[in-house]
Amino acid sequence: MSRKRIGLALSGGAAKGLVHVGVIKGLLHLGVPVDCIAGTSAGSLVGALVAAAMTPEEIEKLARATRWRDVVRPVLPRAGLLDSTRLERFLQTHLGGRVIEDLAIPYAAVACDLRTGRRVTITRGPLARAVRASCAVPGIFRPVEIDGRLLVDGGVCCNVPTAVPRELGADFVIAVDLSGDLGSAPARWNIFAVMLRSWEIMQREKRAAEVSGADVLIRPPVAGLSLIDLDSVDDYVRVGWEAALAHREALADLMEKAADRSLFYYLNPRQWTRRGSSGRRSSGRRAGRTAGGSDPPPGRREPPLA
Repeated sequence: MSRKRIGLALSGGAAKGLVHVGVIKGLLHLGVPVDCIAGTSAGSLVGALVAAAMTPEEIEKLARATRWRDVVRPVLPRAGLLDSTRLERFLQTHLGGRVIEDLAIPYAAVACDLRTGRRVTITRGPLARAVRASCAVPGIFRPVEIDGRLLVDGGVCCNVPTAVPRELGADFVIAVDLSGDLGSAPARWNIFAVMLRSWEIMQREKRAAEVSGADVLIRPPVAGLSLIDLDSVDDYVRVGWEAALAHREALADLMEKAADRSLFYYLNPRQWTRRGSSGRRSSGRRAGRTAGGSDPPPGRREPPLA
């Protein structure tokens, strides 16, 4: 029997998407294998970098060197206030013009068809363009055309894509939802603040239905984090790291369910004394726990379990 597959569903969240980097770093430390990734908006961006075999540390380094001017530019307000062609070029530069089919693990970017209103799951073609389409927040960024479809941010119809990893072959899904509770209102209101705040409210209202398909739901406390601040990478990553470790027990149980277990394993009397009344392992290696019961700092990376 082969191990069951675990998929990751990453929500949108603008700059809060950097929290995903901390969550993934935490999953690696806890030994959680990730067999496929689906992402919406900022989640599609972080997911693409991970699927392209970049480490969390490499993503952090890239984020610290990135400013908004590197990925967007103002345009005459017709279909959007900003053009994200620079984001596409930025990704092409750092990922070498890869196509989704050639990534290290199965990956999907989630967008929304502006004409039909339906979810579009992009699993083939240029990676950079797929991410750009998934990040095209309506009104702020111009829509992106792919295969004759006019696409906007996947958060319009599916901000937490819990169903998509299963379509990629996952048996279990870990979802990371960055909608959170509403934080304090912006100190200054401008057109971008109004649009982003409205967007944040819309995502919050529909999240319950979207996350129902998750086997483990990680919802980091992001209310105090900005949607646009790219200068606080360490804060975002720390929040994600702590959120992942707070779900240590649930993730350990998930890995137990996904493990390769034959009938003879359960018939072995030795296993009966190793399992608690809840059916979880009571001895042996627990997810990510060191001998002294403490966790290494976020900068330390450990490989996932085979």
